[in-house]
This record gives sequence, structure tokens and C-alpha cells, in this order.
Amino acid sequence: MKDQLFNTKDSTHNVTTFQEARLQHTENLRQNIVHAAASLLQEHGPEAVTVRRVAERMECSTKIIYNLFGKKEGLAKHLYMEGCTLLSQTFENVLPQASFDIYFRDLTHAYWNFGIQQSSFYQLMFGGSFSEFKPDAESMQGTATALKQISELTQTAIKQGLIQEKDPLLAVRLIWAPLHGVIHLYLGGHIESEEAAKKLYDHTVTMIMNTLIKPSVQG
Repeated sequence: MKDQLFNTKDSTHNVTTFQEARLQHTENLRQNIVHAAASLLQEHGPEAVTVRRVAERMECSTKIIYNLFGKKEGLAKHLYMEGCTLLSQTFENVLPQASFDIYFRDLTHAYWNFGIQQSSFYQLMFGGSFSEFKPDAESMQGTATALKQISELTQTAIKQGLIQEKDPLLAVRLIWAPLHGVIHLYLGGHIESEEAAKKLYDHTVTMIMNTLIKPSVQG
């Protein structure tokens, strides 16, 4: 009985090494700093996200942030990836539909909501609000992952003969570019109201469908 108890205890006892604990601490600290920067971004816009202000919110020295992220570009990249995660979650919350038309419109509606409700992240990711940051290969992969639902729906539609354009990447860009254009114009103050922007956005969605989808499929 003693041996049995001893063996059970021994088999469930896991030791975390000092190096593992330090790595866990560093990753937790990095995530907390990103969350602090994200809150500044959402509350006050991109201009508020400086290393000094993030350090003030974290009540730590700027040296800690520089050690973890390098220059501000490193912090901006982590914010970019955080935005990709939020966008991916937004799309994942859209229930798949058997009808291509309904599912496509639901996804474009989700994209609109992200652009308006997470406008600071949107402008960071797609509006160039951080001039110091240019997306690298990892960031672009994050964007591709965030847009996975639209990409997969487009590829399926091409295979089923629903979309006339046969190049999946070009088809996604033909969808994405005009949608982004309307949101970007509105966030930049070039459309007078959200209502007017949403009306233009909905017309743009219809235009995309009329352009890409074979006439026999619609309706």
C-alpha cells in the first residue's frame, strides 16, 4: 500500500525548471504589456501607443519593454497579431450557411463590424496608422489566417463553379479591396455618417456578388 501511494505521488509530481519558469514569466509579462498597449490603442488611438505611456500603464521601466520588444515596431507587430486574432474570432463567430449568398453576406457583415467596433486595430492593421511598422512575412501569415473563412468559402465556390474568377488569391483580393475601401474612407472621415457608409458598404457587397458570381447562380 505504501509503495502504491508513493508511486502515485511520484508519477503526478511535475517539476518546472528555473529556465522554464523564467520563460513562462517572460511570456506572461509580454502578454500583459501587449494588453496594456491594446487598451491604450482602443481608448486613445494609435498616437497614444508609445513605449513611455505603455510603461506608465504597466508601472514598469521603459527598459523592460525595450528588452522584450526592441523598438516600438516590435510592440506594434504584437498588436498587429492581436488584431489578427480578434478578426479571426469575429469570423469564427459567424455560423456557416448552406447558401453561399447568405454565408458570404454574413461574413462581410462581420468584417464591417470589426472595422467599426475595433477601428483602432483595423487602422493599425490595414490603415498604416503606425508609420514605423510594416507587416513582415509572419504578420502577413497572421492576416491570411484571420481571413481564412473568406478564403475557404471563395475556394469552395470556385470548385463548385459559383465564382467566375479561377484564381483564389485574386478572387479574395477582388472581394477584400472594395470592402476595405469603404471602411477606410469612412474611418478617414470621407463619408459623412456611419449610416451612409453602411449603405455604401451593402451596395458594394451586392456589386461584388454581381461581378464575381455567375448570373445563373444568383437569386
